[in-house]
Amino acid sequence: MQKSAMKTIAAAFLFASILPLPGAEKPNILLILTDDLGYSDLGCYGSEIETPVLDRLAENGLRFNNFYSTAKCHSSRVSLLTGRYSHQAGNERLDRAVTLPELLQPAGYFTTMTGKWHLKKEPTDFGFQRYWGHLSGATHFFKGDDTFRLNGEKWEVPEKDFYTTVANADWALKFIEEARERQQPWLCYMAFNAPHAPLHALKEDYKKYEGRYAKGWDAVYAARVARQKEMQLFGGDFKAPERPVHLPAWENLSRDIRDWEEKRMTTYAAMIDRVDQEIGRVVADLEANGELDNTLILFFSDNGACPYDRHNIRPDLMPWDPRTRWTDSTGWAWARNAPFRFYKQNQFEGGASTPAIIHWPAGLATEPGTVDDTPAHLIDVLPTLAEIAGAEIPKSWPGRELTPVSGISLKPILDGKAVASRPPIHLLFDKDRGLRDGDWKLVSFRSKAWELYNLAEDRCETENLADKHPDRVTQMAAVWHRMAEKVVLAPEAKRKPVADKDPPHLHPQWSKFLVDPEMKADE
Repeated sequence: MQKSAMKTIAAAFLFASILPLPGAEKPNILLILTDDLGYSDLGCYGSEIETPVLDRLAENGLRFNNFYSTAKCHSSRVSLLTGRYSHQAGNERLDRAVTLPELLQPAGYFTTMTGKWHLKKEPTDFGFQRYWGHLSGATHFFKGDDTFRLNGEKWEVPEKDFYTTVANADWALKFIEEARERQQPWLCYMAFNAPHAPLHALKEDYKKYEGRYAKGWDAVYAARVARQKEMQLFGGDFKAPERPVHLPAWENLSRDIRDWEEKRMTTYAAMIDRVDQEIGRVVADLEANGELDNTLILFFSDNGACPYDRHNIRPDLMPWDPRTRWTDSTGWAWARNAPFRFYKQNQFEGGASTPAIIHWPAGLATEPGTVDDTPAHLIDVLPTLAEIAGAEIPKSWPGRELTPVSGISLKPILDGKAVASRPPIHLLFDKDRGLRDGDWKLVSFRSKAWELYNLAEDRCETENLADKHPDRVTQMAAVWHRMAEKVVLAPEAKRKPVADKDPPHLHPQWSKFLVDPEMKADE
């Protein structure tokens, strides 16, 4: 036999060896991202809010309890779609990365998206073959805005009978049906704007929770922590932090403020309940079409609950009235992030650690209901899905200067094994910084002094060990700076040394509930 013929046979054998086994179909991929969802806002993470669909996916699938976002909206979307840290990928421009749909299309996938984009250009410029949603970072849930698009063309929001969360599912179902007609595996990325402000709820959803939050945030926080301990979310007992000094006890609020805060939390609950209902419509459709078992469903949040209490329009009305435009509550953000400290944008666990659920009956080897404590990050989603879909991660792309992927594949976890190792997880947004390296966490509030926590012993960051382990602080800070420069490609202004002093951790846009009048927020 000639050498050229032998090479051809060998190449054919090699190609066949990397193809799926006969009868093994590539999974459909339903990728779900919520917006400003608190760590404990789902029933399967300790909430009293009714989320039976997501709870069922967790019960029959896999949950993570050490999963990280970037603690901020747009940067988390960049990491999710590119497998890179936000600066590394070119931030909203995405000009140093290839996106998930751009990888999956050559692997045979029909790529679709609904919901919030919040990046430059449009989803159809980055590999999504179908898109409906809004390009803005937040939108009015009833009236929308002028950034709504359908497949690259301007889309007019109906004047009535419109609610963004419901429309996300409507369009997802249309796109999935088109994929069936094309007989292709599909990616459907559902990027919900809920429960991001403005706080708008459908009347029937709000009425369901009316009266439940009169007990206040102290009681809700305590109940959520108790449920987390009962379900052993962190493998046993844990020390939860006390209410922070910048928040008053519920009982010390005036009646008017309690009534206002009760309305806000009731609206949050209604918005989250509605997200679960709309996911339920999509899951029911998959089930009815015999596709649920081989659909890989991934659920995440882009950051923890939001504390920014800005300008509230018409708090005297109800949240189904389109004239309202309410913003967030710092007090309820604390309860919604239970048992963690701080909030969206802070790189403490309350800002960066988020729910993460994976459901895939045909592909998960883990026991149903498993809670995995491996540290993971949104940058890991792209390499994981690329491996599962048999998609190549290219080294070059026309018009872009690609940086290396920073995430790792989590497929070993899905296979019931452990990941061999991973680099430290780098955390940075604006002035807030962090580094998760094994059990240790280095964190800085708005570039104030470094704090150090052993998360294996102190999951809720209650005991700062920086003074006890100064050498570890120095070593981890050096890693943070090295990664910030060489991996993350952060601008020099965001890599300056932290301050020596550590004043009270406050922010000028948090709810004005300062217990001590001498405490002042950073400007």
